[in-house]
Amino acid sequence: MRVGAAKLGNRMLEKCPQWLAFVEGNARSHTVQINGRSFDYYDWWGGGLQLAGTYPLTLQVQSKIVWAPHYYSPSVYPQYFLVRSAQARAPGSPLLPGYVEWSDEELLNVVQTTAQDMFGYLRNVQGGAIVFGEFGGLYSLDAHPQKTSQRVIQDCMKIMKQPGYAGGYMWSLNPESGYGYNPSDTSGYWQEGLLQSDWVTANTEYLKALEILDDMTNLQPFPCYVP
Repeated sequence: MRVGAAKLGNRMLEKCPQWLAFVEGNARSHTVQINGRSFDYYDWWGGGLQLAGTYPLTLQVQSKIVWAPHYYSPSVYPQYFLVRSAQARAPGSPLLPGYVEWSDEELLNVVQTTAQDMFGYLRNVQGGAIVFGEFGGLYSLDAHPQKTSQRVIQDCMKIMKQPGYAGGYMWSLNPESGYGYNPSDTSGYWQEGLLQSDWVTANTEYLKALEILDDMTNLQPFPCYVP
């Protein structure tokens, strides 16, 4: 992956030297200590950059790498580490029966610890900004009693405001983004985006949640580009 990312990035910069190379991660199983307990977890798709510090990515042009890992809520997949406890999964099922939710403080620590393990450490290892390439999940439709899906999204945005991060791309604007779990012990199919199904009306609850990022350092309107 490192070789491929370098080849693609350098080829791009030959023709478009003003561009940046956004690099996602991959996904593997890991073990991490969270709130005094050991958890086995699987990276979010595109979230695993644990070896990027050991095997650095370099491009022919300096200061062009933007790490773009993903991080999601349990509406994308009910990860064990996003709940305090749960019964054993049924064979072949991703559901977490009898789950118990973390407190706000505990959940923030969970999200920060796993994000740091997956990719956040790169802030202190090598150059390159970190932008959440995708983050999100169900928000206004979150059926967890303590709103774990909402809180994970909020915690991601709190992390984005820390030094070394540079915001993220919320998934997604369009209203037909599909999610399979709501809450963590129930499967089905739910859709939600920043736009309602008419593609005109804003999802005001989700949009208001994004105001957490309004005071992010160096935030400015996206510039208009013309040929």
